[in-house]
Amino acid sequence: MSRGYAVAYALNLTPWERAGTSGAAALDKLIVRAETELGGPGRALDLGCGSGLHLVALAQRGWQATGVELIGKAVRRARARVADAGAEARVLQGDVTALDRTEVGGPYHLLLDIGCFHGLDDEQRAAMGRSATAVAAPDALMILLSFRPGAVPKPLPRGADSTDIGTAFPGWHVIDSERAPTEGMPAPLRKAAPTFHLVRRTA
Repeated sequence: MSRGYAVAYALNLTPWERAGTSGAAALDKLIVRAETELGGPGRALDLGCGSGLHLVALAQRGWQATGVELIGKAVRRARARVADAGAEARVLQGDVTALDRTEVGGPYHLLLDIGCFHGLDDEQRAAMGRSATAVAAPDALMILLSFRPGAVPKPLPRGADSTDIGTAFPGWHVIDSERAPTEGMPAPLRKAAPTFHLVRRTA
């Protein structure tokens, strides 16, 4: 999926960014829940942070926020967004399937994935699970957004469900799932049944 995203950013075809604003309220509720369960904001890692929309929101809520993004143009946009917002957050260029623990740091109490995992193949998903777990706190929570598997044709993301998440993230457990708003999404993506999953590390 990284090649497709690179082309999309190069052509400024990024409809998921418009869609991200419509789901902001629903995501914010989940972040509030995470803060309650964790005892307040701590360290947060946005996996595949794109242009930094959610990264800035985390920082403004008091999280020590770091974003990791592979696509150079998205990284530049994210850094500009952080600066324009006057927020304190790091934006690193890197691969979520092979995080540099020295650079990324941690441990992170909250992991955020808004549409990265569900576009990866099985091998990449397993690598992401290992990589993210290595920088996660023992009691970490993760908020992950995914499409329903098989809901949209290629080259769009293949989707993922709770079973897929559990397979790639052994030692984590999906504790809640709820449908995400679809306002602002292109018509084909509204059929993808985007869903927020709240996942807890248990081992």
